[in-house]
Amino acid sequence: MEIHTANCPKCGSVFRRNLRNLCNTCIQEENVFFDRCSNYLWKHPATHTRQLSAATGTPMNLLTDWVRAGKFPSTYSQLDYPCESCQSPIYAGRLCHSCLGTFRTAALDIQTRIPRRTATGLFSIAERVRSF
Repeated sequence: MEIHTANCPKCGSVFRRNLRNLCNTCIQEENVFFDRCSNYLWKHPATHTRQLSAATGTPMNLLTDWVRAGKFPSTYSQLDYPCESCQSPIYAGRLCHSCLGTFRTAALDIQTRIPRRTATGLFSIAERVRSF
């Protein structure tokens, strides 16, 4: 029987691997932060992400990960996180509408510039049916 171990990415201690990929100490610390945030949001549902971080002492990157993962109910609609491209605040997805449009037009431009390749040795069924 093997025991899979790893180093905790937050504190560096050795721990037995689990689904959260953190040691027990860091898991407990995150749970305390999450409980603080949940309690604060219950009392102040219109709080923005930065206000929540400042009020509870929760690190912004941890809070952003939770909001992005959907750990808080959608009733807290003021919780935002940065767009992965331009860092503007968004409420869903990975990119804001502006960046999404930019990437979409760039992809379409690339698609029109690259000619379609025709593979030799391949055939379509329509060509086979016509030959009979």
